[in-house]
Amino acid sequence: MAAPRDLTERPDDVWTTPQAAEFLGISRQAINKRVQNRKMLGYPGGGSTLFPVWQFDVENRGIRPEVPEFLAMFDADVAPHAIARWSITRIDEFARTPAELLLCPDTTGDALRLAGDYVADPVEEHSVPDAESSVQRADKEVVEWTPTRAGSTGAQQAILLAAADLFSRKGPAKVTLREIAAAADVSYGLIYRFYRTKENLLVAVMELLVTYGGERLSGEEDAYAAIENSFGADVDAGQFGRMLTWSVFEGTRPDRLLGGVRSRGYRSQIDALWENPVEPQVRAEFDSNVLASLVALVGSVWDLYEPYLTELADNPDRSREDVRQEVTDMLKVLVYATRPNR
Repeated sequence: MAAPRDLTERPDDVWTTPQAAEFLGISRQAINKRVQNRKMLGYPGGGSTLFPVWQFDVENRGIRPEVPEFLAMFDADVAPHAIARWSITRIDEFARTPAELLLCPDTTGDALRLAGDYVADPVEEHSVPDAESSVQRADKEVVEWTPTRAGSTGAQQAILLAAADLFSRKGPAKVTLREIAAAADVSYGLIYRFYRTKENLLVAVMELLVTYGGERLSGEEDAYAAIENSFGADVDAGQFGRMLTWSVFEGTRPDRLLGGVRSRGYRSQIDALWENPVEPQVRAEFDSNVLASLVALVGSVWDLYEPYLTELADNPDRSREDVRQEVTDMLKVLVYATRPNR
């Protein structure tokens, strides 16, 4: 086990802005920007901004690579001076400070989990969270963790289901990772450690819903039954459709929203039907107003949704015009097939 960095002699050593700027070889403006973006830790004190010395890599003349990740674990409302004080406060469970845990490769993960569970006391912002309960809970959750796949259990499923509900009701842009953590009853640190960003979690949720829908449809007897039992039905409480709509209008790129997600719903039944065609049992007459409205609706939203359709269909080599023409031809076939006295 690697030895932790010794911070016992002067763990509260700090530098001022000029000292930090000289050490890093950058301007004071660049220092301030790093502090604002939580790439380094600085807080006001004694009429100056102070920087804990433990965060600096003396040999490489830079900020230790663990520091930005450590700072990102804290809620945005936690004051930097509270983080600085807590970082050099001894945690009884480990007999070390969070800073010492962070700088030891064997315990960096413990420091990150503790930071993710940190809650500032309204009176004393440097209060220390219950290290024993937070670490034990985090360890338990990590043991339960498996790669993101539909049908998973435990903390992962709780996170995905909570995210799907919040994303679909409020829109991804208005939902925070901490809100999802609270709804899933897991630590913020767990979500951050495995997803890093809300965008990555959104992709995982879309994969879950698409995979779930595909698995459900594959269990139907044939293509007609799949359409009958899922079209407009409560397959996923409409979450996929609402999330897709939110994401489209929020400008989420198709490759980021659906990266790695591929639609397999209906595919096996359609292929089977094409191999052995069977005419469907449908009504004798169709309403031209409904058909006209359907065609108009598809046409009106085509430019918005085409990139997402192409991503789901996994047709990267096809041009947008080719896909548009195929969908247009399908609509022509639909209009012809629903004609009166056919």
